[in-house]
Amino acid sequence: MDTYSGGFLHPDSVMAINPFLIIVAVWSWVKWLSVSTLIIGGASYIGYLFTPDWREIVDSKHYYSNWKIRVYLSLPFNTASRVIGGLANQEIPIWLREHLLGGFARIYDCRMEECVDPDFKNYRSFAAFFNRKLRESTRPISASPLVSPADGTVLHFGKVEENKIEYVKGHDYDVDKFLGDVELPAKDELDLYQVVIYLAPGDYHAFHSPARWVANQCRHVPGLLLSVRPTLLSHVPHLFCLNERVVLNGSWRHGFFSMSAVAATNVGDIVVDAEPSLRTNIVRRKTQKIMNTETEIHAPFLPGERVGEFRLGSTIVLVFQAPPTIKFAIKAGDPLRYGQSLVADGV
Repeated sequence: MDTYSGGFLHPDSVMAINPFLIIVAVWSWVKWLSVSTLIIGGASYIGYLFTPDWREIVDSKHYYSNWKIRVYLSLPFNTASRVIGGLANQEIPIWLREHLLGGFARIYDCRMEECVDPDFKNYRSFAAFFNRKLRESTRPISASPLVSPADGTVLHFGKVEENKIEYVKGHDYDVDKFLGDVELPAKDELDLYQVVIYLAPGDYHAFHSPARWVANQCRHVPGLLLSVRPTLLSHVPHLFCLNERVVLNGSWRHGFFSMSAVAATNVGDIVVDAEPSLRTNIVRRKTQKIMNTETEIHAPFLPGERVGEFRLGSTIVLVFQAPPTIKFAIKAGDPLRYGQSLVADGV
């Protein structure tokens, strides 16, 4: 009897097919596909791992001399951060906000009593919560000429020696690789200094002006989104030069002044109010990952004035000229609140 008609199997013929054979066939196909995917994916990953790319250009000394660094830097932090960024902007049902946002606040010790609005139900998303506004009375701006630009923890501070910025003890990088091609006024009575501040996930995420100064250049450097947690910084040399960052270069009363916002894992979104066209944490082709964008701006700031914001937390790096008489009022490991003085005297 003909069991095929009109392009379809006859119902009696379908019933005659052994279900066990179907399961075996499907399993064989799935197993073959899985093994092939693993082999092709593994070979592609190994090839990617050992093929020179923009990371070697940025840090040729370390990147291909340490396999652990190669593997770590090859992980898809940028993709994961874009996914997290998208989720952070999703609206949370009102009934769930107290549980999710409240749980986050308890884990990371967010001080809700300092907020203009301490009610979790009024924050529609994690992104809105991360950028909650603080009451002005909780952050008085010191009359000092140099104040903290953010809530956070001091990682490093002091004089820049031999044109090297040191973000943690024993790890440094060239000033021009981090800030770009900048002109430092040559004055014998001035030295170059730095302050590095880490923002934890529970910290207030906007950053503010640390002094009276004028930014005349906004430099956007695409890159990786590696974690900047202090426990990991010492393991990846030149990490700050590898990560995506926005550098504001300008001047203050003593000469050169720079403020940089460094992105990190899950913190790819950086907003700078003076440059609304800036777009960070977006997909880029390999050739675009080392294409820096420099924009001329004119943005005068006063101490404590808002400059921009992060998502979740990251790092602020200050590099500036000042007299050698400067005396810092901070030490590594000190907690900071934006607006508090960074110096005791000398500026």
